[in-house]
Amino acid sequence: MKSEILGIRMNQKMKREIEIISKILNISPSEWVRNKIAENIQKTLEEMRYQIILAYIRGIITKDELREVFGEMTEDIDFIIDKTKKDLLKAEELAKEMNK
Repeated sequence: MKSEILGIRMNQKMKREIEIISKILNISPSEWVRNKIAENIQKTLEEMRYQIILAYIRGIITKDELREVFGEMTEDIDFIIDKTKKDLLKAEELAKEMNK
């Protein structure tokens, strides 16, 4: 996996706290921060699963971006979206017929 650099600003107190934690855990401050960011990203993605699908339906994110989050489940999500749209159209047609 290709790595990229992300620079962040923080106050001295926060930097020192990270240094103390990483010293106790015997890992580099960068590794500790990277691990915490990764944990937080996964937690946030898990909490936002419904919102991510809605963003896909609305065209805010692409199928490739959806696949990055959901992997193989992307095809199931597409199936459910298509089925729901078709069922909604059928329901609208039935409602029109009942109102005649």
